[in-house]
Amino acid sequence: MRITWLLEAADQLWGGVKVALEDANALHRRGHQVTVLSRSEPPAWMQLECAFRRVQDFHPEHLPDGDVVIGTFWTTVPWAASAGPGKGVPVHYCQGYEGDNPENAALRDRIEAVYRLPGVRHVTISSNLTQTLRQRFGLDSVQIPYVIDHGVHFPGPERAPGRPLRVGLVGPFQIAWKDLATGYAACRLAHAAGQQFVLVRATNTAPDPAERDAPFPVEWHQQLPPARMGDFYRSLDVLLGTSRGAEEGFFLPAVEAMACGVPTVLTDVPCFRSHAQGPDDEPYALFVPPQDPAAMAEALVVAGGVTNVRRALRAAGLRVAARYTGERHAAALEAALRGFVPAAASGAAPPGTGQGPAVADQGLAALQQQLCCEAEALLAQEQPELASRCLEAAALLAPEHAETRLRLAEAKLRCGDAAGALAACAAADARGADGATTHTVRGAALHALGRVAEAAGAFQAALAAGPRTADACNRLGVVLYQAGDLRGARTSFEQALQLEPGHGDARCNLAALATA
Repeated sequence: MRITWLLEAADQLWGGVKVALEDANALHRRGHQVTVLSRSEPPAWMQLECAFRRVQDFHPEHLPDGDVVIGTFWTTVPWAASAGPGKGVPVHYCQGYEGDNPENAALRDRIEAVYRLPGVRHVTISSNLTQTLRQRFGLDSVQIPYVIDHGVHFPGPERAPGRPLRVGLVGPFQIAWKDLATGYAACRLAHAAGQQFVLVRATNTAPDPAERDAPFPVEWHQQLPPARMGDFYRSLDVLLGTSRGAEEGFFLPAVEAMACGVPTVLTDVPCFRSHAQGPDDEPYALFVPPQDPAAMAEALVVAGGVTNVRRALRAAGLRVAARYTGERHAAALEAALRGFVPAAASGAAPPGTGQGPAVADQGLAALQQQLCCEAEALLAQEQPELASRCLEAAALLAPEHAETRLRLAEAKLRCGDAAGALAACAAADARGADGATTHTVRGAALHALGRVAEAAGAFQAALAAGPRTADACNRLGVVLYQAGDLRGARTSFEQALQLEPGHGDARCNLAALATA
């Protein structure tokens, strides 16, 4: 696909901007032609792999021809919607609803009008945003799992409670709905009660004057690049999240801290509660009422100083954070965008070539595409069994469509049906599916069936046919170890660390191998 991203300011270090740029890189690595357009210079804090162009505005003459054009903020969505058919299907990538921000009160009518623009497809990154768009605007959106960088955000050794306690507070004080002022008030109460602690502040803006008169020590970290945030979190005893309402779409620092093994104290607001997907997720944080400094102060002392609570929060937080992987996120985003693009624009071959859908009837083609889109939505909602049924029906409508067979294999694997996944891989392979992806799914299915030697062969074939990533090398190392090839396993773990020195799994696996 040809994909265009519209960003007002690509050089400003905000969570939503970071995720959009990382997504642009990920889609580029997956073989798509990706261009980021921005009114600003490119970011200095990360390396862009895709094309970047600075533009004076987002008028259609400044946009490349494409299949998808993505607006990431309410001000860019109208440009995507009005770009014209040659520029691509307009998509709104919603990481937060701007209309609830008190700072935008005077603009709310305009923001709501943007959300009601016809013809725009919507992607959301959390269940609370999906619900907001449905309830307020009657919009159906494709929800995709969000992402954190596990190469940066991985757990350090379990910390004993520090004296003084290190309490993390992340974000710009100037944004009222993030309510860092209540966090400061909670710290003042804890300090007055005799708790020894240091407030460890990370912000991408200059400290506000209201932050300068704290009666307790404050350790400042300004404009930390994303690659250093993992070290920041691992230095903490507890992270405090203070957002006061539905304005917060996701708040990456909460899950990033969990991935680093840090206990969290979070306000009881929709975005923080949306991380729960089952009873095993409790308690992944100590939840406190928003704008309640006394409750926050008490929770900080408990989460920071009570050993059993700290261990329970750490374990549950790591389970929650493990869901937010780059591969899962990129695959779901790619599938959502493919679902928005008509078959002719997505690069599908015409009937009879053996590479694309051989569906002559346009009604059946539309139904097949609808089933695939529904399957992606179900996968994002962790319902792989229902998704498999949709994909099986779609495969019957388009028997030569290799991509549908491959996605069916992935869905069956997530259902625990490894044998079914293996059969679907064979069908996808026979229809010319992408070799690297097919080998990877086949390897995972063989591994699940206990056929580790064959799994190792499949993962080796995937590395030969596709990009050599740290995850792929680590995965191969695991099955080689289980197959008894310790030398090969060591080589694979070492290659993973050469590609990504901060890869936590590869580091742990190599250390475990040394003691085997």
